[in-house]
Amino acid sequence: MDFDKQVEEIVLRSQNGDRAAFEALFEIYQPRLKYYVRRMDGRGTNADDMLQDIWLTVFKKIHKLKDTKAFAVWLYRIARNKVYSGFKRKERFVSLPQENELPVSGSDEPVFNADDAKKLHRALDELKPYHKEVLTLSFVERMSYESIAGVTGCSIGTVRSRIFYAKQSLRKEMERQNG
Repeated sequence: MDFDKQVEEIVLRSQNGDRAAFEALFEIYQPRLKYYVRRMDGRGTNADDMLQDIWLTVFKKIHKLKDTKAFAVWLYRIARNKVYSGFKRKERFVSLPQENELPVSGSDEPVFNADDAKKLHRALDELKPYHKEVLTLSFVERMSYESIAGVTGCSIGTVRSRIFYAKQSLRKEMERQNG
């Protein structure tokens, strides 16, 4: 059985009140979700509180999820909403502009090795929140553009555009750090 089918089965069991299944979902998604929340929060000082709030919401509302295949998108949408509602409370909310759609070219992507990870994380911290978000969802979570659109509430064209501009911004920041 592949990973997606296993997750669907675990979600279904969680919806039926299986506590062990919910714990399995937590074990699967917590490390990745924590990374996402920390990237989105910037300083990451409230990450643990936010994560607790996210999982509490998931626990209370998982029975309302109609499509078990959409669990990851639903989970990250909850996380995104919690992070941005935290920005609003702190008056740090940044509106997300609609960017012009541009074709995404894969030929000019930089190649990173393990030694560049620290620099990459520092550079990611300098990006605009909506650029960090799409890069994290695309490259760390390996979500499709359709799934990212579902999480962010944008069109697929906007997702493509944000990824294009985010790659450019990341490249510039990496070049700036490297002198």
